[in-house]
Amino acid sequence: MRLPGGGEDARARLARASVLVVGAGGLGSPVVALLAGSGIGRLTVVDPDRVELSNLSRQTLFSSADVGRSKAEVAVERAASVDPDLSVVALVGTFRPEMVAGHDVVIDAADSSAVTRAVSDACAGADIPWVWGAVLGFDGQASTFWDSRGIDFHDLHPVDSPDSGSCEIDGVLPALCHAIGAVMASQVVAIVAGIGEPLLGAVVSVDASTWEWSRTALRRGPSSTRPSRSARVAVPELRAALSDSAAVEARPVVVDVRTDDERATGGIPGSTVPGRLPESASDLVVVCERGPRAEAWAISARSRVGARIRVLDGGMAAWRAAGGPLDVSPEPSRR
Repeated sequence: MRLPGGGEDARARLARASVLVVGAGGLGSPVVALLAGSGIGRLTVVDPDRVELSNLSRQTLFSSADVGRSKAEVAVERAASVDPDLSVVALVGTFRPEMVAGHDVVIDAADSSAVTRAVSDACAGADIPWVWGAVLGFDGQASTFWDSRGIDFHDLHPVDSPDSGSCEIDGVLPALCHAIGAVMASQVVAIVAGIGEPLLGAVVSVDASTWEWSRTALRRGPSSTRPSRSARVAVPELRAALSDSAAVEARPVVVDVRTDDERATGGIPGSTVPGRLPESASDLVVVCERGPRAEAWAISARSRVGARIRVLDGGMAAWRAAGGPLDVSPEPSRR
């Protein structure tokens, strides 16, 4: 990379980086294409949709031969064809908060207000920077958020509001998708490798009818509705609450949000998974390997689960280190 700051250290940082792209549509397509050639080490793409003929004018990662195929799967195939050393993962389905764990940067290209807020809250809980972009008609915007560094999506949009339109229905200039997608991909390089300045604390906007660009500063908003950090429970406290001497009705329900493969190595006895929560549960303790995925799930569950939700401090790593008992045959997930 023959750019100022693009030496061996920058290339090494990119090679170690893991990036999650949420959405492989009008914005996600150029983002994936550009990241594939950037030298990153691992790329995960999540999208529930299949390629349609109407997508091809603006989603140029796909061809007519891909119609009917999963967007996520085609996207990672194209990325791997650019860089055979790139590790790729396709997640066919909707975004879940626990997906952000293990990634250095998340890119929200989903074109959905609900998904954007879910990404924002999950990344805030896991302390992961994330890149946002939006396009509609001739208008495009992009920014980078990192809650622990002072700015989050809630500062740009303090009040939740429904989507005001869609590219599919209202139209979008195809070149605008590529322009904003390029800005979003460049943010990964800026955050990971330090090549260029990330858009922390600023939003760039463009009117593609004239191609006039502007930059607007953001600041922490007093009325932002960002989520607070979940309460923690220490390993000794949880062990005591789950012991035989504890009253059955007072025992919390332990929710394990790790993958099936992780749970197969051992889980907390009696724990369950998100898809099998008992309706009567009033006290939940969420656990992952070290904490970030549990925090992300806890934040997202607050609005839909009528129970107290806490996170096991230190996760399963702390539980094992303290000699906590393990169930080596936990139930599979039902998500």
